[in-house]
Formats: sequence, structure tokens, C-alpha cells
Amino acid sequence: MSKWRGNILSYDNAKTTKGEKHGWATFLFYGAPHTVSGYNACAGSSAGCRATCLYYAGRGAFKNVQDARVRKTKLYFEDFKEFKTLVKKDIESALRWSDKNNLKPCFRLDGTTDLGVAKHFVNNYKSVQFYDYTKCMSRIRIAENYSNWHITYSLSESTTNKRMDALLASKSNIAIPFHEVPEPGQQLLGRKILSGDETDLRFLDGIKKIITLKVKGGKGKKSKNGFIFNNSASVESRFKLFA
Repeated sequence: MSKWRGNILSYDNAKTTKGEKHGWATFLFYGAPHTVSGYNACAGSSAGCRATCLYYAGRGAFKNVQDARVRKTKLYFEDFKEFKTLVKKDIESALRWSDKNNLKPCFRLDGTTDLGVAKHFVNNYKSVQFYDYTKCMSRIRIAENYSNWHITYSLSESTTNKRMDALLASKSNIAIPFHEVPEPGQQLLGRKILSGDETDLRFLDGIKKIITLKVKGGKGKKSKNGFIFNNSASVESRFKLFA
């Protein structure tokens, strides 16, 4: 299989390549999160999220990779027309590459940001699957208007009881990072648990699920700021009104 290269998008993440076993090719936009680029690319982030961000994990530890992500994020904010043109070229190229390799393409356009990039492309590619994680409720409501854009809400220590109430009343899946991951198939907050670590293909999870994620990276494993939950009991305790 030939290697795919894009202008803005990437296809070289160990986690997303797991999707190939299920017949999917995942293409991502890796930008610079929070205010790393000088622009806020994660408006809904919490202190705990920023402290344990995986931006610097893996290839993100290399300065040339960080610099490239900053440049791409600045392009998004400073020359969106050019950014959009390059992403469209990447999508078209990715579609051809996927077809050639007998894979179904999908796109996660906020791999390390929370900008809602996909909203600019879902209408142009209605038969193509897009997906993301977000901490913005407004983005979840927007995505509900598109059958090809699946969004999973990313829980944090700043999630309020009011927001949790709204989430549990919605169809949205909720992703929760854990130190001790509950077993798939169990119930948490009245919803079935699915593992989010086997693949990154969140759009295959269905609706109204709890998606568990095992804490990764040294910062995350040492985290005691409340962003990473210890176990299912700590979630039930934190949101006991909804257990």
C-alpha cells in the first residue's frame, strides 16, 4: 500500500490506522491546540484538558512537527480561503487513494483542536463520513443537522450538572478518560459502556453511549486535577444526580 501525503491533512497516526482492520482509512487535521499558535483553537477546553493534552505525545514531541501544526493553524485563522482550498485538495486526493486501496474514507478535522472545521466541508461531501470530539454543546447541535458528521462530547472536570443533564437528554455519546477503565458492556449514568481505545471510529458507536478512554501519556497518568476520572464510581459520585 502506497503512503498517502497531504498538504494539511495527515494519515500516519497509530491509533487511526487500527481502522484499516475494519476497512476504514482515517484522515486527520492536526492543528495547534488552545493558544499555542497565538489563536484560541480550543475555546471549550478546561484547565485539566490543557494540562494533559496529547498534543506533545508521539510525533508531536518533535519541534518540526509542532512548527508545522502551528503554521497550519495560523493559516486557518489568517487565510481561511487558502486553508479551505488545500483541505479540499487533500479530501479529493484521500478519496482517490482510499478507493485505490479498497478502504472507506473518513475524516476527523479536529484531531488536536476544537474548531468545528468539518462544518465547512460536510455539505460538499454528503456521502463522506466526518467525525470529531468536542467540548462545545453548540457544535453538537449543529452536527445534528448532518447525517455524515458524528460528534462525541468530551467530558472534563468543568462539565456542569446542567450540561450533563442536557447531554443525557440528547442522543450524543459521551467520552470519559479513566485511570481504571470500566469493562465494556456495563452501565454508567444509565448508558451502555463502549471502549474508545480499540479504534478511533466513533461514528460506528451508535448513540447514547459512554465511550471510555484509557489515560495516555506521562502527564495524564500523573494527573490529579479531576480531568481524568479514577473509575466508574468517581463518575457516578461526581454526577450522582443522574446516576
